[in-house]
Amino acid sequence: MTAGSFAEYLAGLDEAALTGLLRARPDVRIEPVPRGFEQLAQRLSAPESLAVALRSVDRDAIVVGQAVAALGSPATVESVARLVEASEPAVRVALDELCGRGLAWPEAGTVHLPERLSEHWAAEIGGGRSLAAIARSALLADLRPVAEALGIETAGLRKTELVARLVEVVSDVRAMVDVVRALPAPARDRVDQLRHGYGLYYHGYAALGDAKSADRVLAASGLAVRVNNRWEVPREVSVAAWLTQQDLLVTGRPPIAPATVETRAALATAQAAAQDLLSGVTALLDEAHSNSIAALKKGGVGQRERSRLASRLTLPADVLTLGIDLTYAAGLLGRTDAGYAPTEQYERWREEPPARQWAELATAWFTLEHAPTSRELQGDKELPPPLPLASAAGALRRALLRAARNGLSVRAAGAQIDWFFPLHGYEGAQLPDKVDAAVREAELLGVVAADVLTDCGEQLVAVLDGGPADADAEAGDGVDGLAERVADVLVETPCAVILQSDLTAVVSGRPTVAVARLLGTAAVSEARGAAEVWRFSPASVRAAFDAGWTAERLRTELAAVSARPVPQSLEYLVADVARQHGKVRVRGMRSCVVADETMITEILHTRSLAKLSLARVAPTVLSSPYELDDLLARLRAAGFSPVAEDATGTVIVEQRQEHRAAAPRRSLERTAARTRLDAAELAKHLIADPGGEDGAPSETFERLAQLGPGLTDAELVLLADALDHERDVLITYRNKTGNRTVREIQPNQLYGRWLVSWCYLRDAQREFTVANIESVAPVG
Repeated sequence: MTAGSFAEYLAGLDEAALTGLLRARPDVRIEPVPRGFEQLAQRLSAPESLAVALRSVDRDAIVVGQAVAALGSPATVESVARLVEASEPAVRVALDELCGRGLAWPEAGTVHLPERLSEHWAAEIGGGRSLAAIARSALLADLRPVAEALGIETAGLRKTELVARLVEVVSDVRAMVDVVRALPAPARDRVDQLRHGYGLYYHGYAALGDAKSADRVLAASGLAVRVNNRWEVPREVSVAAWLTQQDLLVTGRPPIAPATVETRAALATAQAAAQDLLSGVTALLDEAHSNSIAALKKGGVGQRERSRLASRLTLPADVLTLGIDLTYAAGLLGRTDAGYAPTEQYERWREEPPARQWAELATAWFTLEHAPTSRELQGDKELPPPLPLASAAGALRRALLRAARNGLSVRAAGAQIDWFFPLHGYEGAQLPDKVDAAVREAELLGVVAADVLTDCGEQLVAVLDGGPADADAEAGDGVDGLAERVADVLVETPCAVILQSDLTAVVSGRPTVAVARLLGTAAVSEARGAAEVWRFSPASVRAAFDAGWTAERLRTELAAVSARPVPQSLEYLVADVARQHGKVRVRGMRSCVVADETMITEILHTRSLAKLSLARVAPTVLSSPYELDDLLARLRAAGFSPVAEDATGTVIVEQRQEHRAAAPRRSLERTAARTRLDAAELAKHLIADPGGEDGAPSETFERLAQLGPGLTDAELVLLADALDHERDVLITYRNKTGNRTVREIQPNQLYGRWLVSWCYLRDAQREFTVANIESVAPVG
């Protein structure tokens, strides 16, 4: 390890500090984990990992990090404090946040940033060579005017002495900021052009006064040096120009008022909300199990289908939309040829206790990158659920919940979200809309109640978003740990069914599979809340008979699930529908209707059936040119209860098809295949083997290393693992024309210098030149 390097700093951390850092950067714990501190430094410095980490830090940390990048290698706590005009303790707090997340490290009294992060912020600043570097190629005669403009006495100074005085003056960044601010607007624009490399010299640019150009104004102010007949702006001036456009203030954490709410009331509200959500999601999956959810041609569930489902299931529109997104993200709902249907995980989830069910849905919501109830537009159209989309709403949600921990007001934290999540990128009304969506969704899940995080919410954040200071964040990591923590809050409520004489069924608690199947077949949902209300009607009971149920079986199952005797009115309804059911029979000829003579006469004279073109071919037989299914539907709509028969007269039982979908690729089970090592365990491994000497590189690693010399060892390990085990990775790829794209791929084969992979961006097989892969990151 190089002295003073990031890897050496990591190797010098004690076990507790290293564990905290690894906890704050969970992406580096995804298998294959780094072997040794060099690979850990490489994983922590990867562009994708840095981008995720930056979205978890506050505004003060961003400001201090940018100040370090502006100052460059001589950055110290003292110099940073002077630059941002803050106290040294305040700067140290922000630096501790950066260091705790692996975004900076101290070395010999100075502060350093990972190279790619420093380059990213330096690119915003722009600039070029330092004044000391420029002076080496400039003439003394060209340096004297610059020094005099900056108030330096040049008489008798040799070049080395003059350069030393110049460097001393321009290193006072705040003084240089004042000089830049005093420039006229055209000259400030010219500085911006030069610091971003938009050309070294433009003749006649922005004439000022009597033929003075903007460049001469800069020279007269001591901000530009003439080198080889061109004007050049030193980096120190570029930093000063950048600072004039920034609001670099270290304010400290804004005060958040505690929520004024009774704990018991919040707990009751959270329990009710979680129960309602589980009830709604269960109803959605049960419905999709019986009748797949229609999908649009390009995927997703359209507004019309969502409205139909919300009406049928008596669910609010936002609960339905949230349910579709969460069940898909949790791997419970997937795409089929017919639309969307439950996956194989559905039956397992259906039998789980409420705490486990909620933990899976809450985890899916917490990690989701968009807001289900406030989806961004693609062009001018909404991208329907459950299609994924790029959004900062997920990071905003996590920052909001993190800020409101320990009983603070959620709304007050939302009002300060700019400090807690400065990189959100939302403008105008978008930001409050996203905050409102996060709060509303949290309330629907029982994560927030009455403006405070509930116990379930506190546990959710502790388990899934533990920062460096959360010592117990991984006491039972992931869904299992979360389910265990909330088991005392989300207790199993026994299912109770009360059949009432007004032909309704009131269901309290979580409906069992048997109850859900019975009511879903023979009744219609009428209301949901603390209890569900289902209504029996002639049409709903007839639908059960059409599905093959008998009156005896229906009465028996109703009696089995009911806490009271079956009401006489319901027994009469079942008996009456059973008596009428099948009196009219339809045989597939295309088609004929068979019934007694009186019924045939009634059908023949029913005006609403005139379009069926019915013709009497016998006293008890009618013929029709319509198909069997059309004829059945029209007769039922007219109030008759026909049954279908085949050509031999055997009754056809209308089976309800059960729908299944393959689990979506981004399901919990899918990501679990690429395991994430516990932070404490990985810290022990790294301390025991700091050089990563255990385990020889694979043959695939060696081949990829020859083909992709620009990739780090950590990136080569990830790519080799993906190729050997058919796992997904995220790559940054530069094609032959120089265009860069970020793609999620699954490598299949190494063919010559090409990596044959499935590309999810193109939804097709593609070949990638290994030498053109610029970075590799894990998925999961």
